[in-house]
Amino acid sequence: MGLQDIANDLKNFDAKNDKINVSNMNGLPAGEYEVMVENAEHKVYKSGFDCFAVTLNVVSGDRAGQKEFINTSFAEVSKNGKPIPDFVLDRNARMVMKLGALMGVTVSPEVFLLPNETDIHEKLNELIHPEIGKLVHLTIKTRENKKDPDNPYKEYEFDEAETKVETPEAGETPFSNGDQIEIDDEDLPF
Repeated sequence: MGLQDIANDLKNFDAKNDKINVSNMNGLPAGEYEVMVENAEHKVYKSGFDCFAVTLNVVSGDRAGQKEFINTSFAEVSKNGKPIPDFVLDRNARMVMKLGALMGVTVSPEVFLLPNETDIHEKLNELIHPEIGKLVHLTIKTRENKKDPDNPYKEYEFDEAETKVETPEAGETPFSNGDQIEIDDEDLPF
């Protein structure tokens, strides 16, 4: 993001009433994006939060180069000892299964029957991490967070990427015209 992008974002800034110190750590605003799955891994933060972390990088449009970080946990109990609502766990499972499917990976429901969240996150890492670099279409919707209005809740939906990436056939290179080149020791400069 350069000064041009910042200037465009500032067009909606009310200098008299808006806060100066706003966090850009909230990720992407609501909208639709073509993204590359840049990373997908089991992560444990210093706080002890154990999750399956996905990093998405926007590949086209005004937000190209910006990232969205999604941390999904399958812990059944919060750090405060309260049960995580079933709808949250269900949504998280559906999200990971859909993302996996779009990346060519089958995440079966049995993955979520592993004994604990760490084992689930490790299995997701094992399945999905080898496929990073794939493109998907990301839709972000936001809804009000009554406890923290400055940080609305985000809802994610994934679909097939509209941009198709062509990969060369085995043996093809972008530098080859198909001719074979023979090199022997006399052709080498040393």
